[in-house]
Amino acid sequence: MEVKRKLIKEADLLKMIGQIMDKWKFIFVVAMCFSLFGLLIAVSTVKEYTAEIVVAPETSGPSGVSGLGALASMAGFNLNVGESGDAIYPLLYPDVISSLPFLTSLFDVRVASIDGTVDTTYYAYLKHYRKKTWIDDVKLFPIKAKNWLIGFFSSSPEGPESAVLDPYLLTKRQMNLVENLNSAIGIFVDKKTDVITLSFVDRDPRVAAAMVDTIMNRLQQEITQYRTKKAIDDCLYIERMYLEAKDSLDVSQQRYADFVSCNRNVINEYVIIEKERLMADKDLKTALHTQWAQQLQLARAKVQEKTPVFVTLKPAAVPAIPSSMGKMMKIMLYGFFGVVFAVAYVLLKAPIRSAWRKIRRKSEE
Repeated sequence: MEVKRKLIKEADLLKMIGQIMDKWKFIFVVAMCFSLFGLLIAVSTVKEYTAEIVVAPETSGPSGVSGLGALASMAGFNLNVGESGDAIYPLLYPDVISSLPFLTSLFDVRVASIDGTVDTTYYAYLKHYRKKTWIDDVKLFPIKAKNWLIGFFSSSPEGPESAVLDPYLLTKRQMNLVENLNSAIGIFVDKKTDVITLSFVDRDPRVAAAMVDTIMNRLQQEITQYRTKKAIDDCLYIERMYLEAKDSLDVSQQRYADFVSCNRNVINEYVIIEKERLMADKDLKTALHTQWAQQLQLARAKVQEKTPVFVTLKPAAVPAIPSSMGKMMKIMLYGFFGVVFAVAYVLLKAPIRSAWRKIRRKSEE
């Protein structure tokens, strides 16, 4: 029985091979058509470059779970997430970058093209200078058509674009630019080591390198500002109290010195009591000044302690090799798809027709 099944399977396989060989001209023509379409796509597309930067941020997790955390890291878990008391930890950095205020703040970044012909803001670069092809127009056609229909039937047409971007009041075109910017950014956070890999894709390698470096710098500034905000506020308050104590001490010392100078040879009970009072006031102001000075030093040390450290493992650099698929690879890939489509058509044409005829016969009965 097993031998019979094996012979049936071999016969079916030989039959399929025979069908494919019999229709080899059709398969070849379909593959060539797909390859020509792939050639058109390859010629029309613009090379894209990916700039990448790798950074290891400082984590402030508790030391008590270091051994258990190491074992959990081997299993792909991170026990330090949320343990540091910070509301923003490395796994939330992608959400920080994809937030609307952060993205819109990147439009003022100065970028320059690799050939030196363009030196402007990234917003102007996207609107006027970025290389475009007819494929981009095809992709944007449904959006433009929808916006045109909405504007045609809407009673309140959209006003002109403002020169200053307002994150809370973006036009449709500006929102499309924000979405394009967000899609160009790639960020990956390793759950085991918290190492951040940030990438940026653009059709100009120098623009990609400038943007990925700026995004990482601004992300570091955002995290540093968040981590040190409370400590900086406390430090500013203590510094203000220290300066007030210093001014008060200077006034108290001046009063004491003036009184002693004016009553140097005077022996009077009032003079003695007033001198002791001024001395006590000066000593009290001196103690307060010393106390605030010590607290100011501690507050400054706290700010330094709270300031996170980012170790750059791989700095940003202008990519020399495009990251997009090569033209020959695209042609071969489309040709392969053509072969698969033609073979599937040849093999499934007869069974599908037979099944369709059976369905029609049953429906007629």
